Amino acid sequence: MLDYVNLIAFFDEYIAHYKEFLNFEYSKLNMISKNEIEKLSNALSSEQAFIMKTNSFEAKRMKLLEGTNGATFSAIAENAPEEFRGRLSAQHKEMSELVFKIKDLNETAGIIINDRLKRIESRTSELDVYDGKGTLRRENASALAISKNV
Repeated sequence: MLDYVNLIAFFDEYIAHYKEFLNFEYSKLNMISKNEIEKLSNALSSEQAFIMKTNSFEAKRMKLLEGTNGATFSAIAENAPEEFRGRLSAQHKEMSELVFKIKDLNETAGIIINDRLKRIESRTSELDVYDGKGTLRRENASALAISKNV
C-alpha cells in the first residue's frame, strides 16, 4: 500500500524543483533570444545541476512507486483514497503543466538556435570557393580576394 502522505510530500518537493527549473529555462531562452552566448555558456553548469537533480527525483519517484505495477501518476491519483485524491490530482495537473512548459521552451530555443545556425551556414557558404577541379576550398574571404586574378 502506498504511503500517500509521503507521496504528496515528495511531489510537493518535485513540483518546487520543476518550478525552479522552469524559471531557469525562461532565463536561458532570454539569453538565447538576446544572443548572450557567454552568459548562456556560463549557465550550462546550472542546467547540468538541474538535470542531475531531476534524475535524482526520478529515481526517488520510481522507488516510491515500486508497488504500483507501473501505474501512471494519473491512475494513482484516481485510485487514491478520497482524502488524498484531490491533492494528488492537483499535483498531477501542476506537474504536467510544468513539464509541458519546459518542453515547449526547449523546443522554442531549439527553433531559434537552428534558425541562427542556418543563417550562419548560409553566410559561410557564400565564402566557399571552388578550385579549377571543382573541389571546395574553404579559405579566408579576404585572402581569396587578394589572391584572385581579376
